[in-house]
Amino acid sequence: MGKPENFKINNGLASYGISDHYAVLGLPITSDALQIRKKFLKLAKILHPDVFGRTPEEKELATKYFSKMVSPAYQILNSDRERGEYLATLRIFAQNTKQKEQIPTISSEIAQKLYRMPHEITYQQYVEQIAPKQYESLDAILEYTTTLSELNLVYVLTQQTLSFTSSSNAYAPAPSQTNNPEPVAAKLAQSPALRNLNMAELFISKKQWTDALKELLGAEKLDPNNAKVYALKGLVQMNQNAAVIAKASFQKALKLDPKEPIALKYINQVTTASKPPEKTPEKKGGLFGWGKK
Repeated sequence: MGKPENFKINNGLASYGISDHYAVLGLPITSDALQIRKKFLKLAKILHPDVFGRTPEEKELATKYFSKMVSPAYQILNSDRERGEYLATLRIFAQNTKQKEQIPTISSEIAQKLYRMPHEITYQQYVEQIAPKQYESLDAILEYTTTLSELNLVYVLTQQTLSFTSSSNAYAPAPSQTNNPEPVAAKLAQSPALRNLNMAELFISKKQWTDALKELLGAEKLDPNNAKVYALKGLVQMNQNAAVIAKASFQKALKLDPKEPIALKYINQVTTASKPPEKTPEKKGGLFGWGKK
């Protein structure tokens, strides 16, 4: 199995120095936030190292594809602000390239076909045609990602008005902050347990508590100071009727982050459930308790 050197593509938008996050996820640029998250969870499951039948080398490669390509792309597109800035970058790029009347270099037949007869509906159909093949084989991921990026390049260069639908102000450039730049430290670092957390949430949504707990135990090892890990553990344990253990998990989550929303929402429920029932006082009367009324 050939190993990619840098997990990057060189054609399509990438040939202009633009990272193609949509191509990595196998989505058209017109995708909304819900579609982005749904596809990310699907890819997290496909590239999970525990997928049956893979060799140790394939498991390592799948993990690298997830950490070096899929996860970084999702981090950008999952943020309303960063997605908006990214789409604004695409729009500006398209305007500047059209003004220069540059002819793009396109190698894939399907992208050339779209360039000859460009249309938004056709573009989406072509993306939907290629995307299911993208992650079928670890050897073909970069090839199909490159094709998708060429389709994206053609789309942004041939549409008169780019209709991005991810949010109401998705392609509006962010206000200039030259005088007051946002500190880089303000952006949260990516958790090494991101894959486990997202898989756990997927299992929780399906009420697969055992599978969810397995992912969260793995997440705890990778990121032991992540409040959300313990909050989700508490939620799972609560649904497994382990109120006392769930309470401890929620308490640990709140110790790490007093504002953790999941722990705040459910801790009162498990606190009540974990209290022993109060004993009803016995009524005694007469000699040796006889004559109770």
